[in-house]
Amino acid sequence: MVVYGAIFLLLYPSIVGVIQIANIATQPESDEFPTSCDDSPYNCSRIAPNSHRSTGESELRFSNTSLLSISNSIDLWISENSLAKEVYRNEGVKMEVHIVVKTNLLRFADDLFLHVECDGADAVVWIHSESRLGVSDVGTNGERIEDIKDKLTQNSVVGTSCS
Repeated sequence: MVVYGAIFLLLYPSIVGVIQIANIATQPESDEFPTSCDDSPYNCSRIAPNSHRSTGESELRFSNTSLLSISNSIDLWISENSLAKEVYRNEGVKMEVHIVVKTNLLRFADDLFLHVECDGADAVVWIHSESRLGVSDVGTNGERIEDIKDKLTQNSVVGTSCS
């Protein structure tokens, strides 16, 4: 067992290097919110139209909540996750955010997309989390969606009409 541990420690930098090259090669074609999980059915979860492997919800709705409040909650989630890095944000009438989240052990890159828009006074949020590599995400994307959903629910300020 000690020998295998030593071999792993010696090979770990090479393994991580190969994974990082693969992460770059498989990055998404666009920073826009994906339409479905059709291309990676076992590596993807979403709360959005065409929901997949999550709670079955087609949206998260925050009554009387502004885009700024949702944006601040997203920023808080990113700041609390050292392996998360925002790579794209487009704010206007609606908001699109693309975040790359690395896994703990081998630093696989996963993509997290958020879409936020107003529906009257309410903010409507869609979340899509997808792994770039592998056959299965072993539930990681669903857990990530639940984590950011909890952060949005806990920290979004009610009382300001969506704008």
